[in-house]
Amino acid sequence: MRIKIIITLFFLLSTTIAFSQSTVYVAPNGKVLTEETYQKGKITSLENARKNYGSDYELYEKLELVKKTKDSIQYKFKWEFLNKEMLAEKLVTDKLLGTHFAIKDLNFLSNAAGKKINYEKPTFINFWFTNCIPCIEELAALNELREKYKDKVNFIAITFDDKEKVGYFLSKHKFDFIHAINEKKLTDSLGIIGYPKSFLLDKNQKIQSIEGTMPSIEEKEFYQLQLSLMAEKLNKLR
Repeated sequence: MRIKIIITLFFLLSTTIAFSQSTVYVAPNGKVLTEETYQKGKITSLENARKNYGSDYELYEKLELVKKTKDSIQYKFKWEFLNKEMLAEKLVTDKLLGTHFAIKDLNFLSNAAGKKINYEKPTFINFWFTNCIPCIEELAALNELREKYKDKVNFIAITFDDKEKVGYFLSKHKFDFIHAINEKKLTDSLGIIGYPKSFLLDKNQKIQSIEGTMPSIEEKEFYQLQLSLMAEKLNKLR
């Protein structure tokens, strides 16, 4: 009987300890959320996304385990709100992570531009097109990143538009990247639907990260936050 009591007490104690393990979630801006706050935030944020963008939007959640102890579990998280078409694209492009990207095969706007690439450096690749409003809105952020990291990272812009369209666009807008044109076959093969899109490549030309739209400079607080987060990712590229 005494053995049964001891076993029962041990089981209850173990169960209590297991259930006392807390889970916290770290947002991209560093804010730490409890399990309750995190779950409520998912519901509220999805409701707002559907209200602002459409009822077909879903929350795409990405969790990364940071640390696990007997007392707590810590995750980094990232949310994206996507409609069915965008979600399908996300599931396709995420499979590209870790794969090789053939920079040398690109159709550059000029031969001289292609020769400026240092293949021993990491590379930031931006997919865009000339009539894409969000692409134009993120130019300030892209140019700022390029200016800050031009000695450490290659910056390449890829579009399915032709030489005439791109040349005219560049005469009206500052876009200080090395440009590749007529690449519809490439963008289709990568499964890219929504624009703009950015790939971060390590020095071996392997895709390490796939990023969405950078904010407009008019969104001052969000602009600085996203610029800081992107700078952090560029600093980690090797």
